[in-house]
Amino acid sequence: MPRLPDRIEPLARAVLAEDRRGDVITAASLLVIALGLDALGLVRTSWSGPPDVPVWWFVVPAVVGCTALVWRRIHPLGALGVATVAFVADVALGGSVGLIVILWEALYAVHLHGRRAARRVAVAGVTVAVLAVSVLAGVASGELRGAVLGGLQASTLLVMPMWWGANVRQGRELAAAAEERERLERERGNALLRLAEAARHDAVRAERTAVARDLHDVVASHLSAITITSGAALAGPAEPDRDRAALRAVRAESLASLQDMQAMIRVLRAETTAGSAEGSSAGPGARQAPGPGPRPGPGPGVSDLLAAPRVAQLAPVLDQARLAGLDLAVTDPDGVLTGTAVLPAAVDHAVYRVVREALTNVHKHGGAHADLSFAADGQLEVEVRDVGARPGDPAHPPVGAGGTGLGLVSMRERVEAVGGTFEAGPARDPGETAGAGWRVRATLPLPRRADPSDGAAPGRRA
Repeated sequence: MPRLPDRIEPLARAVLAEDRRGDVITAASLLVIALGLDALGLVRTSWSGPPDVPVWWFVVPAVVGCTALVWRRIHPLGALGVATVAFVADVALGGSVGLIVILWEALYAVHLHGRRAARRVAVAGVTVAVLAVSVLAGVASGELRGAVLGGLQASTLLVMPMWWGANVRQGRELAAAAEERERLERERGNALLRLAEAARHDAVRAERTAVARDLHDVVASHLSAITITSGAALAGPAEPDRDRAALRAVRAESLASLQDMQAMIRVLRAETTAGSAEGSSAGPGARQAPGPGPRPGPGPGVSDLLAAPRVAQLAPVLDQARLAGLDLAVTDPDGVLTGTAVLPAAVDHAVYRVVREALTNVHKHGGAHADLSFAADGQLEVEVRDVGARPGDPAHPPVGAGGTGLGLVSMRERVEAVGGTFEAGPARDPGETAGAGWRVRATLPLPRRADPSDGAAPGRRA
């Protein structure tokens, strides 16, 4: 025959489960409160009760009701039913304030933890109880005033815990909805950052590929010139002056080819280094995209592959900007546009790209006036400054929506690929904290090309 402790052990495990300890503490606290109220004499508050029933009998319904409250989270409607039966038994003994407190907790738990059907059952039961109390109070007093007063008292006692539980439940649901909305917004923001970073990397790769293609065409043109010059010298009879001039030309083309090939290797090496950095970065948000700017135009087409654009081809671009309504002032004291200043092929291409993209930005986002300046003194400085809108300027509609910064990324990568520096930001005069326009400035190196008459071997440095 099993011992008594063996029979009690399963019940103790169910009551003292980890997720039910808080309910056990709450039920025990309510039992202490109910017994304390009974000890203060707050019993037989409804009527005098049976005369031969001792006061300690009120402990039985209080213990039964508090025991049911242990399962108020899992079975709130069942706990309310047991608490109601205990309350009816307590009223049969004369009624006590302690059972009213226990019934309050049961009603509160139904509206906080119960399902919609359980809450409806509780509301229906409370409605019937209020009507019953009103009828009994009216019959006992014989007046309508007694019925109304009894109904109001019953409503106050029974509706208040339900209203409180419903408010707490609604607050928790709103807090959970806010947390879920915040989580979704955070995931959406992370997804947008990943998309922006992917678009930026694609733009960088496309621009570096375009640089490599342009330089490939330049090197091919140098080699073609070497082939033609040397072939012409070999085809005719030996003439010392003509052959020496041909050798000088071949040597000059060879040195130019070596410098352009080195520039192409730097571009491809930058691509490899960027790929390694992407693989070891902490995440998509580790690198920030530059500020607002227009999207880069389409990649290089067939014409770009056949003949890479040079500074000498900027004249149509400037004319097109003026035809679009831009008041463009050009400052070129060193003859960069006219070809007086000789530029390496990679720098030549970078200047073309920067000027064209910057003027496109001015046309899309700036005012009606812009300044373009060149300075070639040891290094080439190119600046495109949008001076902003002036009084009386006609308003022109924007060409497109706000940019994503990919155009600035394209220009920066183009300039840095040839060893230069790039700056873009608001155009501010000295002493001003904010500027109305925008300035793009690129500083590109001008390597010293060897003199064809120099006797040093190709590739060696002095």
